[in-house]
Amino acid sequence: MVSKAKTGFICDGQQLVYVSYSPEDFEKLWGGGLNTYKDFLLARQREFQHWQEEHFGAWITIVPFDNYDFTNWLKENPLRSHYRDKHASWALWVAQNPEHLERIRARHPLQHYVLKDESLKALLFAWFLPVIVPDSAAMRQLKPTLPQNLIYQIRQELIFRILQPLPEFHRISSLRGYGVTILLGDRLIYPNVIDRISEQVEQSLISSWENSSPPYINLSDSNHISINPHWCYPRIAILCLPLVVLGCGFDCETVTVRLSRAECGDLPLKTWTSYFHTLGVDLYPERGADFAIAGFTKHIHNEIKRDLPPDQELDQPQRPQYIRRIK
Repeated sequence: MVSKAKTGFICDGQQLVYVSYSPEDFEKLWGGGLNTYKDFLLARQREFQHWQEEHFGAWITIVPFDNYDFTNWLKENPLRSHYRDKHASWALWVAQNPEHLERIRARHPLQHYVLKDESLKALLFAWFLPVIVPDSAAMRQLKPTLPQNLIYQIRQELIFRILQPLPEFHRISSLRGYGVTILLGDRLIYPNVIDRISEQVEQSLISSWENSSPPYINLSDSNHISINPHWCYPRIAILCLPLVVLGCGFDCETVTVRLSRAECGDLPLKTWTSYFHTLGVDLYPERGADFAIAGFTKHIHNEIKRDLPPDQELDQPQRPQYIRRIK
């Protein structure tokens, strides 16, 4: 038995067929009100993305569900009632006859989908913070979780400086909501960890985070900063703070744009500098305004490394011109 969210998808190797359902179809087939239907649509949009990834390059055909045509198709061959996904098999049969498909589409000219103003999305970013570490003792100071008051302060400053007026986040269901929020990680990590944890973090927050939840992400001890006992000091450590943008698609895009336009003076870097000083560490001059979305952290990490001087030159650190970037 195929779940309703997964019903009506099929690929014959050349053609990826996707059945679309109207609110009336949904109510007759499965029952449920408008909110349930919207969740159904959004779940199907995401299922369709998986099919596209699995059958990359296939021609895509959308077949509107037509109960009259589907019922006649079943009657023509009783064995069809035993198919695992009858809707998908019917749709493939329709798609293989272009004239028949056009008649179906003429009877059902409208497509239904959930707009980005309700579709929940989570984006994990790396906020790059290169620091100058004088010795191994200072490096060890960077391993523990960050103080909660620091996380709250940086989050509030970030919102106040570049994200006002931030539309308040409200969850409608496990898949839908409106508004947006930002959540900071509770520890500094290396950039490569971002890509490793992105899928798990994003999916967990999309399905479970509420306004009453803490405005930060708990990262396990396994993600802490590792230290090589053979390192020489002073050295530059390129660390990053995980930052998640959670909310409806439109608002997540707006936050992404604002992060991409932020420069050093727009960000709470003085707060970071003060905190690092308590650990005996310095934020590298004119750095701290680089963000990268998960999947692009390696690229941005390499660019930052190229911009910074070798550790041997730290006695006379250069002040590289800031390059605004976000991927």
